[in-house]
Amino acid sequence: MKQVHWGSKLGFVLATAGSAIGLGNIWRFPYLAGRYGGGSFLLLYILCVVGLGYFLLLGKLAFGRVAQTNIVDGFSVTAHKNKKKISALWGYLIGGLSVINALLVTGVYVVVIGWTLSYFVLSTVSLFGAPVQINTAMFEALTSSFGSQMIWGGLCILITYSILIKGVKKGIERISFVLMPFLFVLLAFMVIWVFFLPNSGQGLSFLFVPDWRMLGFTSDGFNFHQFSDVLLAAVGQALYSLSMGLGVIFVYGSYLSGKTNLKSATKWIVGLDTLVAVMAGMIVLPAVFAFGMQPDSGPSLSFISLPVVFSQMIGGQIFMVMFFALLFIAALTSLISIYEGIVNLLIGKWQLSRNQATGLLAVVNGVVTAVILASFTGKISWHLMGQDLFGAIDTLTGTYTMSLMVLCVSIFMGWIVSTVLIRDIANGAGRLSKPFKRYLRFTLRFTAPIVLFVLLILPLLK
Repeated sequence: MKQVHWGSKLGFVLATAGSAIGLGNIWRFPYLAGRYGGGSFLLLYILCVVGLGYFLLLGKLAFGRVAQTNIVDGFSVTAHKNKKKISALWGYLIGGLSVINALLVTGVYVVVIGWTLSYFVLSTVSLFGAPVQINTAMFEALTSSFGSQMIWGGLCILITYSILIKGVKKGIERISFVLMPFLFVLLAFMVIWVFFLPNSGQGLSFLFVPDWRMLGFTSDGFNFHQFSDVLLAAVGQALYSLSMGLGVIFVYGSYLSGKTNLKSATKWIVGLDTLVAVMAGMIVLPAVFAFGMQPDSGPSLSFISLPVVFSQMIGGQIFMVMFFALLFIAALTSLISIYEGIVNLLIGKWQLSRNQATGLLAVVNGVVTAVILASFTGKISWHLMGQDLFGAIDTLTGTYTMSLMVLCVSIFMGWIVSTVLIRDIANGAGRLSKPFKRYLRFTLRFTAPIVLFVLLILPLLK
């Protein structure tokens, strides 16, 4: 199979940023910031992104570019280019894990993105005067209905399919040129709007001023347990936000030419991803503070608390439409990228056409989503780890399997192919300084594996 490539560096940056920018930035980041002290969480999150996330992303993009193939074959190909021999099990185990992660994650993700599409449509109806009240009862009615959630989720699958069948340049890259600028325009407009709300300054202060007590600094000394809780939440969010555990970054890297400056491109991707998370916090937290609501209300913040806030704002109906459009766009660009990781493998290993690979994946995704929803809504009594399948899969992938994949890839990149990856990064970026090369190699070999190992075992110790 002839390897496809991005049409431009800007297209690659926007598409990869779109992969990273998803519900993790706009839905998950604000409620985690609310839960872990606002500025305290933001400070550690940025340190984790700059000190760890950037280098993992850079290494994985270089890994994909060196391999220039699917993720299963990529391990052997890259090791061979580094004049080392490895077992084919590397590719099958980690590539297989990436596929399992992606299929499970999309099953849950389609449900949540369906909620965002449903809320967007309902908020536009409300905008034109129809008596639609978005509140707790409405959210409970939506999430208890198997049929409604399948319809909205099915629409999301169809939209994703219609984009992916057009290919990398005409599908993923072209839609990224449209959706990503629109997303940033919406974000900027909403940040300005919220800034003029009464008491919004309290929310901005909460977000940007660290609470040193949340970081463990108390009058009695240093509380390491408190600090570690916030730190691990920040590390987890940094890795979750950058789409590190799904094989997506490897595949997008494999579409790169050798001329692209990976150091520069990765800075832009990480910068845009972090900017969206911060701007989402600047929208959600000041709005919540302005109307006296709790910033740490968890995942329900976007679907229950915020609609109540919007209903009390001047022009709140328009704001609500924009917010859920924003959520939907961010979620859609991430779903597209997760799909592409599997489509690339089906085309490369099974020799399927893009239409066949995308269609097969859409059908499988629909089946997995239906099973998850049947458990979630009580249609079937399937449970795992004491939870319905929706909660169990979210916990399993978010806490364990994605971290395990990143751990294995980091060990491979750091101990087996770091020399060829560093050489590849230098070819596009010019000469790399010795401190940079040493820090990159040290991060891949030691820092990332240790952090990921801790993230894996910590839930088992609680």
